[in-house]
Amino acid sequence: MMKIKQGITEKDREILTLWGYSYFKDYIDKYNFTHIIKSEVNWDISLLLVDSDEEIYGMYLLGDNNLSNLGFNQYDGMVGLEGVLLLVDEDFRGQGYGDQLKNHPSTLGIDYIWGQQLKSLDNLNDWLKRRELVHETEYFYITSEIF
Repeated sequence: MMKIKQGITEKDREILTLWGYSYFKDYIDKYNFTHIIKSEVNWDISLLLVDSDEEIYGMYLLGDNNLSNLGFNQYDGMVGLEGVLLLVDEDFRGQGYGDQLKNHPSTLGIDYIWGQQLKSLDNLNDWLKRRELVHETEYFYITSEIF
């Protein structure tokens, strides 16, 4: 039985950063990936997918950035979180665990969640099932879901 656990201990942070990078190494260099994780993630609110033995099978790293701070005025007065990285172990994909992780932020008393999707990942349509496209640059999309 899997459950979602909020908060990531300091001892797990480096291991999880390396695990996350293993899935993104073809899209971003290690230095930039690590810098993004260290500067954007709020480990205390981030989520883990764990089994009854506390073994980790997924994570949703969250950050405190609001879209209004980035100049998107339609989000003024709203409280948002950034979904920095979502990852479910390959052996457990397709079983709804990613959706459970994506749904959990709506229980945190915030108004919306947003994230950036690298265009090279070619996964925008997956995110648009629940989010709307807010902005596009040469290299990534910004999407958000208002609760």
